[in-house]
Amino acid sequence: NLFPCLLFTALQILDRIEDVQELIFTKEPDLLRALLPVQTMHLTIIVAHLGTEEAVKKAVLALKQSKTKVEAVLQGKDLNMTFHGIGQFNNQVIYVKMSEEDQKMLSRIAEAVEECFIEMNLDISGSKDFKPHLTFLKLSKAPRLKRRGFRKICSDLYKEYEDSYFGTEVLSQIDLCAMRKKKQESGYYYCECSINVGSRWMEESKEQ
Repeated sequence: NLFPCLLFTALQILDRIEDVQELIFTKEPDLLRALLPVQTMHLTIIVAHLGTEEAVKKAVLALKQSKTKVEAVLQGKDLNMTFHGIGQFNNQVIYVKMSEEDQKMLSRIAEAVEECFIEMNLDISGSKDFKPHLTFLKLSKAPRLKRRGFRKICSDLYKEYEDSYFGTEVLSQIDLCAMRKKKQESGYYYCECSINVGSRWMEESKEQ
């Protein structure tokens, strides 16, 4: 019910995702309900199951403590995450792919955050192997379609963009978001806390 994740702000990526969504909708209007709003675009790092307020407080602390470890991985440099091409899971989840090189670096950052959650004895058993992907269409979001026999999303719907460059996002903050709480006005998830990482924040804090 809580997940540390990276919020997406790079307009180039979001605009390109909207273009793909529009194309899919034009070809298959039934899939409208399965499209994810671009305001919620994020990369999940881990998934935690926290039953009590006490556990949520611990998770906030764990994320804050992970800042030092994340900065150690980054070593004062920025992580520019490049997105190129479209991938799918079982033809039911469609996502934008992240470059292999950047994935490795982000995996190390995910591990740093994960360590802090484990140290706090928080339940992150729901986390799968870390494969960063930017999901923009999910059949499970539209259960009615499944009942009508709509079980697979055909790659013809997005083939024009299958090998397209989507853009670059700079890692600058990690949010701890709540799945079940009311979303923010912007449409983004309710945020329990955030940490700022990367060189931009290093510069700003030096100036202050």
